[in-house]
Amino acid sequence: MRDKCGRNVGREPILGISNHRRAVIAAIALVLSAAAPAQTTPAVAAKPVQSVSGAASADASGSTLEEVVVTATRRETNLQNVGIAISAFSGRELIDQGVYQTTDLAAVTPGLQFSEPGGSPVAGLLAIRGVSQNDFAGHIEPANAFYMDQVYQPSNAASVQEFYDVNRVEVLKGPQGTLFGRNATGGLVHVITNQPTDQEEGFANLSGGSFGQVRFEAAMGGPIAEGVSGRVAVLRDKSDGFVKNAIGPALLRDDTYAVRGQLRIAPNDRLTVLLEADTYIIEPVTTGGDYITAAYPGPDGLGLPKPAGSPTGFGYAPSGDPYRGSFDYPGRFARRVSSGAAHVTYDFLNGLSLSSITSYQKLRSEYSADNDFSPVPFAIFDQNASARHLTQELRLTGATQRNHWTAGLYFLRIDGAYLQAFDILPIATRPLETHSVDTKSYSAFGQDEVQLRDNLRLTAGVRGTRDHKDYQYQENCVGPACSALLAPGTIGTAGLLTDSHAETGWSGRLELDWQATRDALYYASINRGYKAFNYNAGFVGHAPLALFRFHGENLLAYEIGSKLEFLERRARFNVAAFYYDYSDYQAFDQRGFNFTLFNTSAHMYGTDAELTLRPLRGLTLNAGAAFLHTAVDDIPIANERLTREAPQSPKFTFNASATQAVAIGSSTLSATLEGNYTGDFYAQLTNAPVTLIPHGWLANAHVSLATYGERLTFAVSANNVFNNAKPAYAFDNSSPPLGATYNTYVRPRWVNAAVNYKF
Repeated sequence: MRDKCGRNVGREPILGISNHRRAVIAAIALVLSAAAPAQTTPAVAAKPVQSVSGAASADASGSTLEEVVVTATRRETNLQNVGIAISAFSGRELIDQGVYQTTDLAAVTPGLQFSEPGGSPVAGLLAIRGVSQNDFAGHIEPANAFYMDQVYQPSNAASVQEFYDVNRVEVLKGPQGTLFGRNATGGLVHVITNQPTDQEEGFANLSGGSFGQVRFEAAMGGPIAEGVSGRVAVLRDKSDGFVKNAIGPALLRDDTYAVRGQLRIAPNDRLTVLLEADTYIIEPVTTGGDYITAAYPGPDGLGLPKPAGSPTGFGYAPSGDPYRGSFDYPGRFARRVSSGAAHVTYDFLNGLSLSSITSYQKLRSEYSADNDFSPVPFAIFDQNASARHLTQELRLTGATQRNHWTAGLYFLRIDGAYLQAFDILPIATRPLETHSVDTKSYSAFGQDEVQLRDNLRLTAGVRGTRDHKDYQYQENCVGPACSALLAPGTIGTAGLLTDSHAETGWSGRLELDWQATRDALYYASINRGYKAFNYNAGFVGHAPLALFRFHGENLLAYEIGSKLEFLERRARFNVAAFYYDYSDYQAFDQRGFNFTLFNTSAHMYGTDAELTLRPLRGLTLNAGAAFLHTAVDDIPIANERLTREAPQSPKFTFNASATQAVAIGSSTLSATLEGNYTGDFYAQLTNAPVTLIPHGWLANAHVSLATYGERLTFAVSANNVFNNAKPAYAFDNSSPPLGATYNTYVRPRWVNAAVNYKF
């Protein structure tokens, strides 16, 4: 049998391999073998890459906007019919706008900030509308959930990764606890990969770029037997470091492998089984690379900057170039995440559908960096994590003419062991802590969407969660200065500290949607978000013993919004306004060696909006903006209790892009220019002056030529086109003996050229 393009469909021998399949497999083997390094080869830090995957993309040549399908309600729905603020991007759109890894999403998503403190993917600090959790200890779950193909990722380290073979990404804003559950207090990021289909398809992409980058990405899928299809995707990325080291190897290299395999079994129209396994590996690489500047504590104990060129507390004067330094210890970072999942769905005759999602994940991460970021042998920081994650979700859904409902059960197990240490070399002292947290979480949930009238819909949902955790912490300081570092009455002096505790919390949703016209939706909602309790585990154990455990936090969110299409569906405008009222907000207070999480109150309000226009055939314009005000109460500063801005909460952000597609004979030339602006914000809760990240612009560009029926594509891209050395994060270490600020910068300009073949 042949399709309308003359391709064989469905009749190819199962064990046969076509010529182009052989070519792709040979290319995969060739690139992997040629690029495979020795185990000792250093490299890390994700950075821009070029990938043209086989993901579905918007037809930029059309005169009207295409429908955007999302799964925010756990079923496929038109974006414009969902009363939730959502930013959604196809795989093609991500590439065009220079989004090559998860942290790049902040450039195109109003209200989202996504940082890598220290420049390496040891932890991802994800903030949505000011809701964040900036403690980068391995056992701390984020306040905004990260999902891969419906599976929750508990580790904040696993959220930092490159995109490969991605179908789309959805960013949901506001509490999503009723349907998504775990720690979706402020929202979530959901990455959906390409799934196996009954059509033979695939692509191979080879690219090269700045700093010696070589990247290969490929995927291949199709039918295997009657009712059985599969898909395999691979990624190989390697580049030199972009922070030059005058006395050693460059820092922030990359050396990443990833592979994902999927098998879809559909023996009949009712039963579908999707089996998925993947591994994401960052080989041992150099790391660190922050730019250190001199600072001193002010009268309130918060860091103030010294004049440019001043020496730090240990006598090092920075070079003046954030991408150049002298690092006596080049650091080491490695991470391996292996996962497996089984998605089983059975559709009953009466309209009911039962889904089971089972997943298991194993994570190992090792991080060791020159913590003084200088040629002085002064300090080294270590952080290791080893964890196993198990999730099980059962979900029953039903639909009638007037309503859609979902009910389910969820179980999560996190069994993790962690280490943090700080070598202070001049005084031969090493404060080191080991801790473990064993989490078992049980929840039940339900949500119903009732069509009150043809144009009026009421949604109500609730989730109850019971968490039980076993905690163990021990400080193991070695050296003559331990007594000076460990204060009485803190967890660091308590010996072996253990605790077993359980807590119950709940999330809820009440929403009213008014479909005023076919192209106009107005909604109002009240949502309650919940994030479970947890434990302090600072590497010097400075948290007060009375605060070793902190309570779960609750967020009450009020939101109104509208989703509009006009100009004969050539324009789309979505806007939302919100007010957040926190109780038991989990505040992370970092001051030098002192890491402490405690509960307080907070409130936030603002608005975000997105506009998409198709004014002319082939021209697409996008713009997004967010305004935000945050206030966290009772932060101890000197002898006062003060209100502070939440970290990673710029008052204003703006992004815009323009894509023009032009037909040239049988080929299509496409060009995209994207720019994003981030206003001032504080990286840390104390709002120390040295942690104020100044406002600034970044710009990306992408040009591609698709030919031979869009099977062959040539592309050139540039991220940070104007090579703007823009700070992204900062740590206040102004107190003696460090006397410094640690500054993380965005990647410098990165130019890339790629060729992609799709079949």
